[in-house]
Amino acid sequence: MYTTYTYPVLPHVRRVPRHTAWVLPLSVVTLVAVFLLIMAHGDAAYAVRVLAHQDSGITDVEWKQHTSVHAAAVPRPWPATGDCPIRDALPTEKAQSIVVVHDGRLVCEWYGNGGAPDRPASAFSVSKTVISLLVSRAVADGTIRGLGMPVTQAVPELRARDARFSAITLGDLVDMRSGIAFSDDISFPWVNRDYPSVYYATDLAGTVVRRPEIASAPGPFTYNDYAPNLVGLAYRRLTGTFLTRQPLQRLWDDLGAEYPAEWCVDDHGFPYHESGLVVTARDLARIGGLLLDDGRVAGQQVAPRAFLDRSLDPGNREPVTTFAGIAVGYRNGWWILPRSDGGGDLAAMGAHGQIMVVSPATRTVIVRMGDDYQTNIQIAATLQKLADRLASG
Repeated sequence: MYTTYTYPVLPHVRRVPRHTAWVLPLSVVTLVAVFLLIMAHGDAAYAVRVLAHQDSGITDVEWKQHTSVHAAAVPRPWPATGDCPIRDALPTEKAQSIVVVHDGRLVCEWYGNGGAPDRPASAFSVSKTVISLLVSRAVADGTIRGLGMPVTQAVPELRARDARFSAITLGDLVDMRSGIAFSDDISFPWVNRDYPSVYYATDLAGTVVRRPEIASAPGPFTYNDYAPNLVGLAYRRLTGTFLTRQPLQRLWDDLGAEYPAEWCVDDHGFPYHESGLVVTARDLARIGGLLLDDGRVAGQQVAPRAFLDRSLDPGNREPVTTFAGIAVGYRNGWWILPRSDGGGDLAAMGAHGQIMVVSPATRTVIVRMGDDYQTNIQIAATLQKLADRLASG
C-alpha cells in the first residue's frame, strides 16, 4: 500500500512564467559582458577583438590596419646561383617562403601554400629585431641621444606612476632587461592579460603608459611586448614621427629592398612595434645579411657599428631562458642560439614559425615564414643545421 504525501507550497516560491524563462540567462550574459568591459577599462572594441580572436594568427594582417613602405628607389636584387644543394632538406611543411643566402648570394628559394617572392607575410616578433636596428640608426645619426637615455625623459607619465621607471633605459628595453613584468597568458578573463592588451590594443600608446608594472630593478631578463612599444613611444615623443615610417623607408632604400613592406597599426595609427612588420622573405634576409657584411650595402654603412657590436658581442651571450631543452641568450633584439663549436648564431623569432637564422660561422642567412608545425626553437635548430650542411658541402 502506497502513501501519498502532499508537500505544501511555500508562500515565497513562484513558478516562473514560460515566456520569461530567457531573463535569467540574459542577465548572466549581461553581467559577464559588464565584467569584461570593466576589465577592458571600458574599451568595447578591444574586448570584442580579444573575445573574437583570442590567440594571434598569420591571417591577422588581413583585418589589422597598416601603413606602407615602398620598395627601394634603386632595388638591388640578390645575386643568385642556379642550384640549391640543400633543397631536399628544406623544412617546407606549412611554410609559405624559405630563402637561403650564403656568402651574399641567394642559393635556395622555395614558395608554397600561397607564398610568393613578392608576397609579404606577417613577421610577428621578428619586428623587435628591426626596431632595434632602427633605434641604433637613430642614435648613430643623432636623432636621439643614445640607448643609455632613461625612457622617462620622453615618457614622464611612467615616472609619475612609479618612480622606479626612471631607472629603465632604452637599452634595457631593447635587451628585454627592463624589470617590467609581463605575461603571455590568454586565459579567462582574457581582456585583462598583458599579451592581448598589447596585440589587440585600440590605443596602444595609452596602454603601454597605463598598464606596465615594475617587477624588479633593471637587469633580469623578461621577454616583454611592452618594451619595444615603449621604445617606439619614446622615439615618437622625441622626434614627432614614427620609427616605422620615414626611418623604415630610409632603411628600405639603403638596403635596396626589392618589395614594399607594411607595418600594422592601432586605431590611432600607432605601430605595433612588437609584432607589426609585414615583409617578404627576400627583404627580411637583407637585415640578417648586415651582420655578415660589416653592416654595409654597396659600400654604404647601413647598420651602425654599435648595432653590430651589441648584436655580436661574445661577452653578452649567456643563456637567459630555455626552450625545449635548448638554452638561449638574448641581446639587442636577437636570440642567441648555441653552436656545438662553442660559438653562437643569431635568430629573430616570431610567433607561428617566422624565423630568421643568421650564422656568422657559415656566412649564411636563412628565412622561413608561414605557419608553425613545430615550436620556433625547433625550426630555428633545423635552419642552423641547414646552414652548417651548406657550408660543409
